[in-house]
Amino acid sequence: MAQRVEHDDLTAKQNDYAVFLPALSSFYATFIGKQRVANDYVDPLRMPKNLPDMEHLNWLNSQEGVFTYKWSLYSAGHANLDVTVDAPKEDMVRKREPGAWVLGDSGGFQIGKGVWEGDWKNPNCPKAKKKREQVLKWMDTYMDYGMILDIPAWVCRSPEGRKATNINSYEEAVQGTYINNDYFINNRTGACKFLNVLQGENHTEAED
Repeated sequence: MAQRVEHDDLTAKQNDYAVFLPALSSFYATFIGKQRVANDYVDPLRMPKNLPDMEHLNWLNSQEGVFTYKWSLYSAGHANLDVTVDAPKEDMVRKREPGAWVLGDSGGFQIGKGVWEGDWKNPNCPKAKKKREQVLKWMDTYMDYGMILDIPAWVCRSPEGRKATNINSYEEAVQGTYINNDYFINNRTGACKFLNVLQGENHTEAED
């Protein structure tokens, strides 16, 4: 049997400076999660001899990870937002051990790029409303802290974003962010703590 490399506790080394949050990609999480369900999801021939199990690469698993770190960042823009279905590729986040802490990025970038379509300055737009509800439910279910669902100030400079979101100015981006914030304030459970996001492409907008 191959011998595992020595465990490295990166959490214990995090001292006297800002906490770094490694951004967990959906690609990485998929390999960890799906290997738990299907032991042959990853071809054993692809694994280094001292790392026979994909779970050894799960840094949120303090018992089995070769290197472990209890803080991470995961984006709603990459996630399966339907919390009613089992999603093995999300297991690294959804079924993490107690104490493993994850900050949720809301997916505002997806709005800015036009990936999440909808009239985001209209509180009654069905597409925007559904996504807004999904993001909050996902955050409250799985995240410790999360970003508000902000609409980037630069969306009006993105042709795809402008067309897909009906946001054509900085003022409209602020209006849409207000709508998202009001929904979060009125419907959150309190399980996730939210952090504000300040946008602006110049000093005046940033100050505003």
